[in-house]
Amino acid sequence: MAKQIYKWSSVRAGDIISFRYKGNKPTATLTTILVLNPKMPFEGKTGKRFHLIGLKLETSGNIPFIRNKSELVELLNRIGDLEVVDDKNEIYRVDIKGTGPRGFRKAAYTRLKKYFEQQGNYRTYIWEEATNSTVFLEPIKLPQRFREILSA
Repeated sequence: MAKQIYKWSSVRAGDIISFRYKGNKPTATLTTILVLNPKMPFEGKTGKRFHLIGLKLETSGNIPFIRNKSELVELLNRIGDLEVVDDKNEIYRVDIKGTGPRGFRKAAYTRLKKYFEQQGNYRTYIWEEATNSTVFLEPIKLPQRFREILSA
């Protein structure tokens, strides 16, 4: 399993990516997310900014946020259809139906809001700060049986 270097300009809804993000912490940590909105405009107190919105899957390298792999597969399948990007390196993406130019639509978020709140893994990142680091397509661990079904 190897990461693949990716470009921020290529990131789109459904990609599973990793990047270093500092936020309010003293040091940056490696974060893996499923991208829902790659560059969502946000009007705040400090003016207009952009946010990267996603579901946190892993933190600090390879510590899964959702430890139960079957729950992870269920979450990914609720959002869309899981696709193989690179079978050998176990890199996948989620084909999210009905995404607009900005990614995940409000109707889809409303439909899955309860599930996101239960898991507690919905995150927003300041786009300008996130894009200061290198982005990778990140491999994720899925159950062997499910990987075989996807590869067939």
